[in-house]
Amino acid sequence: MVVRRLLGLLVSETNRESSRKVRRTRRNAVEIVTHPFRTLYSIVFMTLLFGVLYTIFYDSGAIAAVDAAEGDAVAMALAFLPPLPVLALIAVAMAVLVPFTMLFRGVSDENRYYR
Repeated sequence: MVVRRLLGLLVSETNRESSRKVRRTRRNAVEIVTHPFRTLYSIVFMTLLFGVLYTIFYDSGAIAAVDAAEGDAVAMALAFLPPLPVLALIAVAMAVLVPFTMLFRGVSDENRYYR
């Protein structure tokens, strides 16, 4: 009787945890679909961030291009962007990775509040 009760509690706790994860994932999916501009802004921001990081770490000519811009803000901003094929590759990667990470955001953190 006691063993059966303990096993029942264990199984019900496992089912509750999995249903919390499913609910959280569904809620995140609904947020991604119903807030497309937020998702798009996240993709654009991460693309630009990784593009600038690529330029800083792999393109030593960016500093010379910024010096040559001599105060022109648009030319300075464009100097920090990588070449177009690299930027396109980064954009495609971010278009896949950002929604994927947004989908599973906070799914594993839910367990700590219910124990």
